[in-house]
Amino acid sequence: MSAVTIRIARPEDARTVLELTRALARFIKAEDWFLATLADVERDCFGPAPRYEAWLAEVKGAPAGLATLFPTYSTFKAKPCLFVDSLYVDETARGYGVGKVLMRHICQLAIERDCVRVDLNVLNWNPARSFYTGLGMQETGELGMSITGAALRSLAGPDQPAA
Repeated sequence: MSAVTIRIARPEDARTVLELTRALARFIKAEDWFLATLADVERDCFGPAPRYEAWLAEVKGAPAGLATLFPTYSTFKAKPCLFVDSLYVDETARGYGVGKVLMRHICQLAIERDCVRVDLNVLNWNPARSFYTGLGMQETGELGMSITGAALRSLAGPDQPAA
């Protein structure tokens, strides 16, 4: 995992964000539904009013994975949450811990932002479900998974304050 670096995507990364998102759509057999264009990514991730943020994982300086996320809110807990819309590790980078490093970073962001949980959806046939469960995420429905409390702090790393 030490060879994996995470950084926020920059406007010049828009094509990489688009291509990794398209690769995820291909992996989940949803490429026919994929409508995003480079202009969409430039506007919605990097424009004056971003709708989501993108984080790139790199191995030896090359793109290896992507996480896109946006804030949500729990009215029951009266706290913000983070929703991971896309998390993808390039086929050539699997087995290097890229997914875990991305998830750890997302959990760190959640703690920094005083979020009560991190949510995501995973198709029931996707082998990534066991990966997320192994990280401490709980199933919250047919597709939904969440991590909260001690499990979130544990994945974020040592020295994370209690919520």
